[in-house]
Amino acid sequence: MKNRWDDIQINLLEFMKHAAGQSPFYKERLKEISDTNWNQSVFEEIPILKKYEIIGKEESLLTNQMTKLYIEYTSGSTGQPLKCYKSHEEKWKKAKLLWGLRTKHREVGPKDLYAMFYAFNEEDLSTDSVAINNKVMYLSMLDMSPKRLDDYYEALLKYRPQWILSVSTALYLFANHILERKLDPSELPIKYIEINGEMLFEYQKETIEKVFGSIIYNHYGSREFWCIAMSCNYGNLHLATEQMYVEIIKPNKEGFGNVVITDLSNRVWPLIRYDTGDIGRLIGNKCKCGSVHPIIEITGGRSTQYIQSGNWISNPILFHYAVTKVNRLFPDAIRQFRVTQTDEKKFLFLLVPGIGLVEEAELLLKQELQSKLPHDMDITFIHQGKIEIEGPKFDYFIPYQSKR
Repeated sequence: MKNRWDDIQINLLEFMKHAAGQSPFYKERLKEISDTNWNQSVFEEIPILKKYEIIGKEESLLTNQMTKLYIEYTSGSTGQPLKCYKSHEEKWKKAKLLWGLRTKHREVGPKDLYAMFYAFNEEDLSTDSVAINNKVMYLSMLDMSPKRLDDYYEALLKYRPQWILSVSTALYLFANHILERKLDPSELPIKYIEINGEMLFEYQKETIEKVFGSIIYNHYGSREFWCIAMSCNYGNLHLATEQMYVEIIKPNKEGFGNVVITDLSNRVWPLIRYDTGDIGRLIGNKCKCGSVHPIIEITGGRSTQYIQSGNWISNPILFHYAVTKVNRLFPDAIRQFRVTQTDEKKFLFLLVPGIGLVEEAELLLKQELQSKLPHDMDITFIHQGKIEIEGPKFDYFIPYQSKR
């Protein structure tokens, strides 16, 4: 199932010619594309772009290396973070789109202070428990223990942000904490909540709404594309822009298949027929909200199981933080990793070493993890040539399953 081929095919052709003419990666990949043979079948013969194809050679996709580039990294849900590029102009266009949706829903804007559950600052890799910078109040997911959650509630009372941006699991933990402690959420001036980065399950939504009310909006996006879809007041996810061409590949009898996207708005780093790793379907039904944009339903996707040991709770993204820091200082040190919590206080850390994994890099990895984990936890490190990816979304953390 596709959306809007007739409406977008001319822009798609121009985009293909731009990528083939300017990007070393696409020069060969799109060599058969021309004005005379262009149609939907020709487009569908372009190979699906997989993340593993471009990890380590992301720059080969660039169409202009002279422009000022904005760089960020994926969260590493495949075990291997991807370096993503946008021009600063494209970044601001995507930001304008997203802020337009937020303002439409609950009248929040860039000048409003908001709280965000975060793992680490991508610029300097800082991990402060509570930090405020440029209208954002950062609350660390690396420690979600009851005492820390009490601190977060007090910080929200003190600084009074207008809205919250969070992954579902972090906000669900916080909402449960407020209920268990019998804290008063009406003291918090929160008028809008945006969930992104993970699936929002119904049980999580019900608990969060019990605390904050029916002000939750689901943001389906990624570092590669930013906002792909945003939910409306009726709870349906609508594609956010006409500048993305979304395909559902190999659908089952219910219409669910691989979500594959071509983003026409990112001309400096084209992603053409890129497999997001998510499973979804496009719905042709009209929505009561009146939006002209198609509805997309996502199933499965990204969810997070937390690390727990006694009263200590943390988001497993702390492992991604440590690997990111090592790879920033020692390029190509760790190509892939997976952590299994084999016991309440024991971890098995499998890693695929790159040429940058010198003795100092491995020592830094161990030091960073020791500084974030409780002192009585033990980690065993094992080098492997490859870690198998069993499905579209790779679990880089496997929690301990107690037999009690």
